[in-house]
Amino acid sequence: MYYLFKLKKLIIKILIFWICSKKLRKNVRNFLFYFSVIDYFSFKKQNFHIVSLGSNCLPRVLTTAVKLKPRKIYGEKTLPFDLKYSLDLNQTANLIKNDFANFFDNLKITKETYPHDFHLKREQFEKRYQKRIENFFEIINSPKNIFFIYSNFDQTPNKNTVNNLYKILKQKRKGKPFKIILLTAKPIKNINNPNIKIITENFKIKDGTWVESFINDYGTINNEYSKFCRKVGRQLTDFIS
Repeated sequence: MYYLFKLKKLIIKILIFWICSKKLRKNVRNFLFYFSVIDYFSFKKQNFHIVSLGSNCLPRVLTTAVKLKPRKIYGEKTLPFDLKYSLDLNQTANLIKNDFANFFDNLKITKETYPHDFHLKREQFEKRYQKRIENFFEIINSPKNIFFIYSNFDQTPNKNTVNNLYKILKQKRKGKPFKIILLTAKPIKNINNPNIKIITENFKIKDGTWVESFINDYGTINNEYSKFCRKVGRQLTDFIS
């Protein structure tokens, strides 16, 4: 199977090498390699949304790797916190509370905060993130269940921060179902809400290979990253399903 996947990717690269646009070439390559009719119809029937609240792109990559969150090729839209470093959960909660009214105030487009978008000019950046904010509003009003996922293995949010986030999301959802999932290194005491799931793991990102290990195209990677992805992916699947 490994060699078949390698051959498939090689053939795809040969077939699309002539596409000049790097972005278009990447999108076509991903579609040809990852698209599955079975997955397409599975995602079409999905009765929930996954929404990342940061603190980096781990929630998005993890849930995509274990097929809880659809890829872009299935029509999944990018949201404001998918690719942004958002270490302050209180700030994230307040942005949601205020409908992102202050999102562009005192904006600093740096590689540290926006590693995938720092190269954009201010006008391009605002246009891109305004669209992502609109996508967030669209999902927040969906009748489907929403699982908001936040990961931070360096700073564990306290009880008050979590409860404040829950209160704000409850107001925004207006009676529609939702749950919060927190991936942390330490447990958070006195959280007795069945709609808040806390998964504790001693996980550290030491280098840039973690994304490749999570996605694990050929199923041959077996390291601390891939093991974390499988273990936590099972817990997420059990809770969400």
